[in-house]
Amino acid sequence: AKVVAKMTTTTSPLSFTFAGPACACCAPTVWWERELKKRRDEEEDDEESSSSSSSSRQPPMILNTFTKTKTAFHPLSANRIGWYICGPTVYDSAHMGHARNYVNFDVLRRVMQDYFGYNVRFVMNVTDIDDKIILRAQKRRAEFVRSRVLRFCEKRDGNEDELKNLATEVEKAIETNAPLKELCEKVDALRAKALDADGSILDIGDDSKDNGDGDGSSFTASVDGGKDWSIQTGYLKLAQFYEKEFMEDMQLLGVKNPDCLTRVSEYTKQIVEYILGIINNGFAYESNGSVYFDVTAFENSENHKYAKLKKSALDDVEAAMDGEGALKADSEKRNDFDFVLWKKSKKGEPSWPSPWGEGRPGWHIECSAMCSDVLGKYVDVNGGGIDLSFPHHENQLAQSEAHYDIKQWVNFFAHSGHLHIDGLKMSKSLKNFITIRQALNTYSARQLRFLFLLHNWSDPMELTPIMSKEEGRGATFKQMDAAIGVEKTFAEFFHTVKGALRRTRYACDKDQIWHPLEKKLSDALDACQKEVHESFLDNINTSNVISSLLALIKEFNTYVASVEKDANHTLRPFLVESLAKYVTYILNCMGISGEANAPLGFTDIETGSEGERGDGAVSTSAAANNDTKEEILGPTLDALTSFRDEIRRLAKGEDLSPSTILGLCDQLRDVVLPKIGVKLDDKPDGNALWKLYAPGELEKERRREEEEKERKLLAKQKLAEEKKRKEEEKERKAKVAPREMFKIGENENVYGSFDPETGMPLTMKDGSEVTKSQTKKLQKLYQAQVKLHETYLKSIQEKMGDVQL
Repeated sequence: AKVVAKMTTTTSPLSFTFAGPACACCAPTVWWERELKKRRDEEEDDEESSSSSSSSRQPPMILNTFTKTKTAFHPLSANRIGWYICGPTVYDSAHMGHARNYVNFDVLRRVMQDYFGYNVRFVMNVTDIDDKIILRAQKRRAEFVRSRVLRFCEKRDGNEDELKNLATEVEKAIETNAPLKELCEKVDALRAKALDADGSILDIGDDSKDNGDGDGSSFTASVDGGKDWSIQTGYLKLAQFYEKEFMEDMQLLGVKNPDCLTRVSEYTKQIVEYILGIINNGFAYESNGSVYFDVTAFENSENHKYAKLKKSALDDVEAAMDGEGALKADSEKRNDFDFVLWKKSKKGEPSWPSPWGEGRPGWHIECSAMCSDVLGKYVDVNGGGIDLSFPHHENQLAQSEAHYDIKQWVNFFAHSGHLHIDGLKMSKSLKNFITIRQALNTYSARQLRFLFLLHNWSDPMELTPIMSKEEGRGATFKQMDAAIGVEKTFAEFFHTVKGALRRTRYACDKDQIWHPLEKKLSDALDACQKEVHESFLDNINTSNVISSLLALIKEFNTYVASVEKDANHTLRPFLVESLAKYVTYILNCMGISGEANAPLGFTDIETGSEGERGDGAVSTSAAANNDTKEEILGPTLDALTSFRDEIRRLAKGEDLSPSTILGLCDQLRDVVLPKIGVKLDDKPDGNALWKLYAPGELEKERRREEEEKERKLLAKQKLAEEKKRKEEEKERKAKVAPREMFKIGENENVYGSFDPETGMPLTMKDGSEVTKSQTKKLQKLYQAQVKLHETYLKSIQEKMGDVQL
């Protein structure tokens, strides 16, 4: 793509830099203002903004979807970053695609805040009014009513055919995805008839865990039950159910809470006011009770530009309509590309008052109104998955700029890459998603984070399932081997450091002077710090950061090995501690164990002030209490380890069955201690090094090892079975005399006559002669069979001795 250095436009007194590629396949970027900060300062006369504290700092280069290039990041207001991220639409459980997206942005947020030192105001929305939620709520309600009716009919001795027939009609409507109006009418008919039969049939009662079959259309009585259920409140119960689950999933993954959480259901009045502002500026119109954004008017305006994120947006009607939802309003649009700001509600849909009648917000408008309410007229960063770039973010951008009548609303758009399962995007619509909790049944949150850190946040990422979620106890992925290996390297590094520091404490009578070994290690630390800084500057390249840290650990291991070989040289604890604290700090800047100021090594990630957080949960308070736990348990573990070492030495010196004592020691190591989160490693010098883990981590590791062993055993068995099958097939074939080979099996009824001595075919079944080329091929097969049969006869003769065959 051709890159244009500088251009100016006559539509504004400001000069704009044309940054990035300029070709038909890329977004136009002439409008993107490097001087947006200056414009903001001029309009708001912000004294804090005019004295940027970041001017002396080298800014990170972040991939900006606007320019399709890595662009130097400068906050609009001094050191403060206003960051908005599109949150979940809460109608189902979150999957691994969500995990990657929100862990990625958690990493970006932490690095910008904890490493670069920016003050980040992080805002995330929850879409709790949406067509998907409405449809799911109505289907779950239908499942609930149908289930209660069938249960009632099973208990009655009388004739309940009418109820059963109505229940069947509801089932058909669900299975065929009937229009919402039709589904609601059938459910209403069944409900009315059911309540006539038994007024309490739809009560929730004490059975709040009354669930469906768990097949995607399941229900929960506490959410979908009650005889007075209505969509106006029912949709919100469902949304709150999945919002709670989502936030728990984020907590389990160690994703920090946003500074501000916005919900559409709490912003309906503000959204109506926001839409009125767009109408008053001439960029929206009402149609049959709905309101649409006028893309043509916006595009024709001198101060505005549509299709900033996707230049070909106006050529992709199908993608543009994707944002309209399944429950499109029955309204007339002036243009196919006009998108809905306010939807007129129909039967079976919740509604809120507006100047245009009862309705609800469109999808795109919610983010504009809520983001603007918290962050204001200009926004530093808007983020989300790359699938949101068009139409969601394109339309969000246009309607916000139309509302404020400004040229540019957002400074940076950051989009994380897709997560693919065997080449396909992971999504609920494709039914190829694996939930976060399924993944956490097999892996820890730290391991999943390492998986994401090993890939560029803005690139697509592939996952290859090894065992489907139906077959196993959790989800297993091929790519996790690398992540687990990296985690193990860091874990072993921290355990080695802690063990070394326990054995080599500072003392006045111990040398501290640096020899060439220490200087070499110090140089390696300096080089690593430089590489890490450059990697963070380069679009927060976490994969390169991990590589640099691993190289540093390799140098450290070499240093420790060299010190251990030299009896006159002791480890320098201050240097080792400094190196380990740096590694800890960088890992925690990426959210590996907690906050950036967490103590050395991996923290206990399962407990905290809020109690049990589940497998892999990251806890800030746990990080604060980690040292205390080790100080308390350290002496006990030291004594236990010393006792075990002594028992082993005594057992090896005894004449009477030392294996019994050694077996008990191994049981302690392999069975007892792992259950309390302690792992023992036997060392060549006869001593053991203890290591603290979260109990859940060791248990998951044991399960993975068992599953891997089981897979290898099954694979070995399959290979053995296949080998045996081939050998048996070969033996069966070898038993056939060459003169008979063309008369049986697959050759039976193919040929008509044969040579009386050799059995070679002379004619085909229809009487025609076998051609010369065919004869040549058959001769090769014949000669091969002669050799095979002779080998078989020879083996039989060897087995039977001199018996004549």
